[in-house]
Amino acid sequence: MPTFVRARKRVLVPWWALLCLLAFIQSPGKTVADTKHDLTEDPIGFLSASLNMWSDTMPLGQLQNQAYGYLFPQGAFFALFSLLPDVLAPGWLIQALWWSLTLCVAFTGAYRVAEAINVGTHTSRVLAALLYALSPRVITTLGAISSETWPVALAPWILLPLLRIAARREELPWRAAARAVLLSGLAVLCTGAVNAVSTAAACIPAGLMLLFFAFTGPRRGRAWAMLGGWLAACAAVSMWWIVPLLLLGKYSPPFTDYIESSGVTTRWLSLGETLRGSTSWTPFVSFERVGGNALVAEPILIYATLAVAAIGLLGLVMRSLPLRRMWLMMLLIGLVIMAAWTEPFGLVWESAREVLDSTLAAVRNLHKFDTIVRLPLVIGFAHATAQLPWPWREPANKHTNETASDSATTGWQQWLHPEKHPRAIASMLVLVVIASATAPAWSARLAPAGGFSEVPGYWHEAADWLNEQGEDTRTLVVPSSPFADQTWGNTRDEPLQPLADVPWAVRDTVPLVPPEAIRGLDGLRNSLTRGREVPALDATLRNNGIGYVLVRHDLRVTSRGDSLRAITSTLQDSPTMEKVAEFVDEDGHTAIQIWGAGPKELRNHALSPRLVDTTQVPLVAGGPEVLPRLDEVDSDAPVRILSGKSAGTVTDTPARRGRNYGEVVGAESAILAEDEDSYVRNLVPDYPVVGLPLTQTATGRATIEVSSSASEPYNVGGASADHSVNAMLDGDTSTWWEPLAGKSQAEWVKLSWKEPTDNAVLSLTGARVPVQLRIQTDTASSSVQLVPGEMTRIPLPGGKTTSVLITAKIAPVGFAISELGLVIPKRDTGFDAFESSSPDSDEDAELSTEDTAEDLTPVRVPVVPNSSSLAQRWVFGQEIHEGTLVRLFTVPKPVKVKVDADTCRSSIGAPWASLQRGDGSDYRELTCGEEIELSPGPWRIDAKSDWVSLTSTDYFAPSAEQQQVTPIDLSGTIDASDRDRIVWLPISVNAGHELRVGGAAMNPVTVSGWQQGWTIPAGVGGAVELTYPPQQTWRTGILAGGALAAVYALVTVGLAYAWRRFAHPSPIPRASLGNDLPRAAIGIATAATVTLVSSWPGVVVALVVVTATLGGAFWARKRGDVVKPWLNVRNALIVALAATMTIAGMVLAANPWPKDDYAGAGWPLQLLLTAALTIVACCSMFSGNGADDNADNDADDTGNDAD
Repeated sequence: MPTFVRARKRVLVPWWALLCLLAFIQSPGKTVADTKHDLTEDPIGFLSASLNMWSDTMPLGQLQNQAYGYLFPQGAFFALFSLLPDVLAPGWLIQALWWSLTLCVAFTGAYRVAEAINVGTHTSRVLAALLYALSPRVITTLGAISSETWPVALAPWILLPLLRIAARREELPWRAAARAVLLSGLAVLCTGAVNAVSTAAACIPAGLMLLFFAFTGPRRGRAWAMLGGWLAACAAVSMWWIVPLLLLGKYSPPFTDYIESSGVTTRWLSLGETLRGSTSWTPFVSFERVGGNALVAEPILIYATLAVAAIGLLGLVMRSLPLRRMWLMMLLIGLVIMAAWTEPFGLVWESAREVLDSTLAAVRNLHKFDTIVRLPLVIGFAHATAQLPWPWREPANKHTNETASDSATTGWQQWLHPEKHPRAIASMLVLVVIASATAPAWSARLAPAGGFSEVPGYWHEAADWLNEQGEDTRTLVVPSSPFADQTWGNTRDEPLQPLADVPWAVRDTVPLVPPEAIRGLDGLRNSLTRGREVPALDATLRNNGIGYVLVRHDLRVTSRGDSLRAITSTLQDSPTMEKVAEFVDEDGHTAIQIWGAGPKELRNHALSPRLVDTTQVPLVAGGPEVLPRLDEVDSDAPVRILSGKSAGTVTDTPARRGRNYGEVVGAESAILAEDEDSYVRNLVPDYPVVGLPLTQTATGRATIEVSSSASEPYNVGGASADHSVNAMLDGDTSTWWEPLAGKSQAEWVKLSWKEPTDNAVLSLTGARVPVQLRIQTDTASSSVQLVPGEMTRIPLPGGKTTSVLITAKIAPVGFAISELGLVIPKRDTGFDAFESSSPDSDEDAELSTEDTAEDLTPVRVPVVPNSSSLAQRWVFGQEIHEGTLVRLFTVPKPVKVKVDADTCRSSIGAPWASLQRGDGSDYRELTCGEEIELSPGPWRIDAKSDWVSLTSTDYFAPSAEQQQVTPIDLSGTIDASDRDRIVWLPISVNAGHELRVGGAAMNPVTVSGWQQGWTIPAGVGGAVELTYPPQQTWRTGILAGGALAAVYALVTVGLAYAWRRFAHPSPIPRASLGNDLPRAAIGIATAATVTLVSSWPGVVVALVVVTATLGGAFWARKRGDVVKPWLNVRNALIVALAATMTIAGMVLAANPWPKDDYAGAGWPLQLLLTAALTIVACCSMFSGNGADDNADNDADDTGNDAD
């Protein structure tokens, strides 16, 4: 081993020890939710399952997502240590070792990249490497999702071998280039494939560097050859995960439509946050990542991290920095990649976001590209701090002819007398900045909140019980919650996940199943949280493949989950449910209960394949979430097919709503109108249902708008549909409209109509708290006091008007309006402008009054699509609680119907609802069980029930018993029949499944809205074979790709050793460096960056800076030698850069997130940093006093700026 390499390792050992210490102090003795819970509980089982593309065990049956990516290196690391006894290698210790490795790899890689091109001194490289290893991205992700940190750590290693060869001016043997390419490919292999975008992002700096030298370097042919070889190497070592990734893209549900949107992922990517590195959106919306949240909220950390970026920019403008324009170009490209999509700064942010939510959905988490910005900045930092004195022994510096002893002595002298040595003060400030910027690390805030010592024993006991009992059934874990956050710790993944060998399911934030299956889970949630008896609940569960319900009592109260009390009441009050097991905690309190769905012989085979005649399966117009409601209505659970056409039963599902995909409870808004804003940031506002029209709210002649509504999906505390705009117009004083949580003052309601009027009377009924309102028309305004529970009539002030604005003038929190009306007295005109917004309605619904007043009150009624001409039953309900159920539906032909509702089951005959024609005529109150005649056309029903049904006296649908559903063996045979049949399994639909009967492939059909089925035509029989053909390609891709990667690794290690004399580990002398990028490239790149990132205001600022620079240059040239050194234009620009960054840091630190006036979302900070970037570009292009700048790479290597 060369002496240089041995010495380098010795001087880095103390820093490795420091980083390991930092890793071990984060969460000693406690395991945290880092990436995957399986890695600490059962890594070997987790990795072995990755060889199967389809998993019947995971919720509702689904594709393995990302599990294959853990095979190497992260999963292998945890699996290796898991072979040791738990007492020697507990989960928390393995995590700490992994974090230690990650930090040391990142630190060493950054140090060696700076060293390779002779940037800085040993101390400045160490400091820069520490800032890279403890950058904001690492601080934010290391403890919570280290799989994203690992590629950041490997990025310098991917770049390093290529840089050592490609950056050299002299001719080198081909083996040197080949060795570099092979080693870089080996580093790519080591990044793993947990997240393909993170792996690709780690490769970009190396790819950009090769491109730069391929176009402008002195050895372009070598650079092109290296680039081609490197791309081939990357492909070879990545084939083991590329094949599964492509298969996932083909067969996986489009879950990227339902996770975070580009509106969230780009919201905080302003120049300020991007430069300082706090680009991950999670800390802005969650306190779980403690260190990351501190970085975005604590002023001192904000100022320190932006100061680090400022020092890095100062280093990038120094002419003595090797390859400074290459690093600057890399920085600019990184800024464009991350910050060009941010509202309102980006030039094309609106169209760009649409692309990120569609074509480029996989890469919309742009914070993963932080390395492209961070690496150039730490290189600049190392160079900018190279000449600062340090009070410790510095390794001998051959460039200054100073010994280590001389260096330490000089440094101490300067530190002891800082008043005489400004550089000593600067070095002290640098250390303060570094200590502040990395404070979350040394203050033990890298690990996320919710660490735990171990998973309680009762979870292991429950899993063991299920593994014995539930092989051919599925267990539903309740209460539902976005993540598994228990009182004893936060595992994020379900504790049952690594423990269960049998199928299970849970409704968490976004299950990786088709959207219809998620709706089906929501329907089960609604039934289980009724808090009362639910008829046929056991059959409903078994129809969904569920034989057992696991009720956990250890969810944290703040976990945003379903009500445990309501679920327990439902199970206890439903006679068909049986408690079959109970497990207690160490204090003897109930921790887990397991309930069985019906008789043991049925529940233990809930996942068995089933066969039924097609003619026995009724058609229902509705979403999968309605099926549990229909089971309750029928007190039975037959199998059904969901289809809008020819359905005998019509429901009011699916409905047009907005959904907060990050929540489970309170996630859905009230039913919306066709053109109404859902306030959902995703392109898809709710889980779609293919082929079914939506129930939508229809509006009347007058329109109503509000400033905000508590029914919006992102309302704090959850959406409340009974506090929507509709609640002001439902005639029910127990419901009310209220604005978003926490808002009251200046919130408003606006009514508009077409015909001007001068004598309208507004009626308002208050709710919750007294409030003073301002009533403003087109010509005048007045004030009124609104009292809760009392109706107040207000004649509209002024003359003729077509609108009235109702604004909360003096309002405490809790401002709400229960009912609203608007009439014009002493007129006898009908109100018949009610128009259905449903595109599927055959007729416009009309509502009129024949009173002595013209009613201008807005009308908002959910309209059920008229999708079936064969409808004989209508079932409507409140899947989301609305208070009063109001629906408008169409009867296709005369029919006599019988009335039923959930309230009828307890109070037969009580007046509970009303029915009227769409035009308001034929009004009648309904009683339970009565039979009424309905004529063709639109009808409106109002009810205070959870559900109501109107069933034709001629309606017939077979019961579950009449359907004669029979279990079958899919490995046996099926006899031919003279009728079409359906065979299905209660697993989620996936195009990869294939069923063959008698050698012929059967056509797939979806059963119950989400379950996998096939039709068997009449006359077809024979041997049955169920397969998943993509599985073979999946496994072949992983195994063959893994073998290729292993061979590549062995060959690389062998050749790297054999060709070690071509390694060139020593720093590249300045004279041996290749050409830097031309000035014009920086000018063009800066112009493009400023335009894309800061739009036209940024262009104006950049033009001002360029004009000032050119003016200063002209003045300096004209003055000639008379000009003092401090008036040198470059120096003036550097001073301006420092001042600009200082002011920017003060602005952002003074107004951090989550303040209302958050500076990162404002133009002042954006334009300040735009000016800073322009100054950096001007410094890079301006040679100072007109001197030629072509010899930058031939300058002496003292580390001083040439000026």
